[in-house]
Formats: sequence, C-alpha cells, structure tokens
Amino acid sequence: MTSLAVTALQYRQNPPDVEGQGPFRYRLLAEGDSWMDKSGPALGALPQFLAEEMNRQRQSVLIINISTAGDTLRRITHVMQGEFGWWLDQFRYDGILLSAGGNDFIDAARDPDPGRGILRDMAGQALPGDGYDCVNQQALAKLIGRYLKPNFATVYGAIRSHPLNAATPIFLNSYDTPTARNAPAAPGTGPWLYAAYTKNHIDERLWPALTEGIFRDIEQTIGGWCTGRSQVYAVPTNGVLTAAPPATSGSRGDWANEIHPNKSGWRKLARVWAQELASRLS
Repeated sequence: MTSLAVTALQYRQNPPDVEGQGPFRYRLLAEGDSWMDKSGPALGALPQFLAEEMNRQRQSVLIINISTAGDTLRRITHVMQGEFGWWLDQFRYDGILLSAGGNDFIDAARDPDPGRGILRDMAGQALPGDGYDCVNQQALAKLIGRYLKPNFATVYGAIRSHPLNAATPIFLNSYDTPTARNAPAAPGTGPWLYAAYTKNHIDERLWPALTEGIFRDIEQTIGGWCTGRSQVYAVPTNGVLTAAPPATSGSRGDWANEIHPNKSGWRKLARVWAQELASRLS
C-alpha cells in the first residue's frame, strides 16, 4: 500500500505515473494557504506529512494538493471557477482538506496602518490589564461577520452544488497557537505577528495573551463554519504543538518559524488529521 501527496502540476504532467502507484482507498483534494502548501523554502506542509502518517498506518491515500502559500479565503473564493473548480470536475473525492482564515486574520493585524486593522494602536495608551484588550472588537466583528463568514459560505456552496462532490466531507484546519517572535520563514517573508504588534506599539509583555486570544478567535470562527452544514469538520489541532520560547529565532519547539510548524510539528498534526479522517470516512 502507498500513500502519496502530489502537487497539481505533478499530477497533470503524468497522470498514469501517479495512478500507477495505486489503487488508492481514499482520494483527497487539499486547498488553502501555506499550512497546506509549504511552510518554508526547505520544508513541506501538512499533505506530505499526512501521506507519511497514512503510510505508517498502511493506508493507501492520494492527496492532490492545489494550495498556494499566502492565500487568503477571499483569493480561494476567486479561484472557485478556476483551478479549484476544474479539480472538482475531475473526481469524486473522499474528502476535501481546507486551510483558510489564518492569513486573513494575520493580514488584518499586520498590513493596515497602526490602529486601522483588528489591533488598536497602543502608542501613548495606558498598559491594559490583558493583552487581548489590544484587539479592536468592532474591526474583528466586521472581519468575521462581513468577510470570512460569507466567503466560506461561497466555498461551501460551490462544493455542495457540484454534481460530483455535493456530499464530499470537508475538513478544516484549526491551526495552533504560535509564539509572536522575530522568526521569519526566509528573508523578506515574515515575521507576521511580531511585525503587527510592533507596528501597533503593543508592549511585549502583552503578546502571549494577545496571541492566545487571536488564535482562540480563529479557532472559534472556523468551528462556527461547521454549524448547520453537512459533513464539515474542524480538525482539533489547537494545543497540539510545543510552543517556541519568546524572543527566539529559527526553529524552536515544534515551530520552524513564527507561524509555521517544523517537521516534528507536522508529524504531530498529521497524526491528529489521520485520526479525524479515520473517524469520518467510511
């Protein structure tokens, strides 16, 4: 038995070669951000390590990976009529693996001018009692309610209206809580939370509670997408990884850089995903 993760390009260049490594018990489609695509120049991401875990369990699974590092949920909805839609036309999948929402939160914290996103500009402000008080709750509610919620509804609706995949289970990445630190993935790529917090003049003592609160919001938002929807499951990965110490760089704990796991982290996450898939797929 063989489990295999291939990119869209690898599959399309030689379908007989890929299919010849089967037969596959399950065929999965992976879409999303860097947690599905790649976590750094020399590192893989979830699909590769999930295939390794499936091999360890003597399962035969094919994962076709169409993810793109840096993707936001909005960009994913834009390709529903493009590559994502094309791949939905090709097969009836046993599951769709989706990692989305994390970049939307991080961009809303990092990219706007100070105080213009989901973080308050704390320059000249009294130190709050809790780091999470640095979140602009009105901006957060707008991000979740006016943007993320309807965009996920678009993705879900497109899948459920598709003749081949109307009943395909959808598995959502819940991420895990990182440590805000000056640990970019590569020159010019990151850091993310560190940049957002320093730009908004947030005292470093507040960072742990602030990060915990933001990633609790991410987990709850993604979990909310499952409510009232058939066969949509949030994979319970928050709290799985060993945190990196503050004020460090490079690979520490289970984290390769500030917001992406390293190999030990991916292997831990792959075990959780494999368990979730085993419990949901017949």
